[in-house]
Amino acid sequence: MTNGTLDRLDRVLAELRVVYAAMSPDAVETLAAEILAARRIVVYGVGRTGLSLRAFAMRLMHLGLDAHAVGDMATPPVGSGDLVIASLAVGRLPTGDAILASARDAGARRLVITARPRLVAQADAVVHLPAQTMADAMTSLLPLGSPFELALTLLCDLCVVELMARLGTTNADLAARHANLL
Repeated sequence: MTNGTLDRLDRVLAELRVVYAAMSPDAVETLAAEILAARRIVVYGVGRTGLSLRAFAMRLMHLGLDAHAVGDMATPPVGSGDLVIASLAVGRLPTGDAILASARDAGARRLVITARPRLVAQADAVVHLPAQTMADAMTSLLPLGSPFELALTLLCDLCVVELMARLGTTNADLAARHANLL
C-alpha cells in the first residue's frame, strides 16, 4: 500500500472511532439481546445496507439461529416471537415503513438501526448508528452513505462476536454450518 492509501485508511478508521464513541455503550448488547429473545430473525434493508444485513443474517445462521432476509423465496412468514431488523439509515423509507407495519400486524418485534432515530416511526427498539448517510452533508472521505454502511457492517460483526460469547460458540462451530456446495 502506498502512504496515501494508508493515510486514507487512518482517516476512515478515525471516522469509525468517532461513530462508535457517539453510540450508546450498550448498542451491541441491545441488538444481541433482541436477537437471542427471538424465535426467528428476518432482516430488511435496501442497497448496500441491505447487503450488510444479508451478510449478518448469514452469520446468524452460522450461529445456529433461524435467520432470513425479506424478499428471499425461502423466507417464512413472521409472527409472534419473531424479530424484524431493519436498516433505515435516514430514519424513514416508504417500503421499510410498510414492511415494519406488516411485521407489527403479524405480531413480530421490530428493531431499526438508523442514523436518525427521531424519524423512526415504527419500532419496538432502535439502535442509533450516528454515521454519515447519503442524505447528510458529505464530510467523510468515503462517498455517499459509505460511512453508515461500513459502520453497519462492523456493528453486525461486533454483534456476532457478542452472540458467540453469550452462546459459547467458536469459529469452528460457525464453520460447521458454512456452505459446502461451493
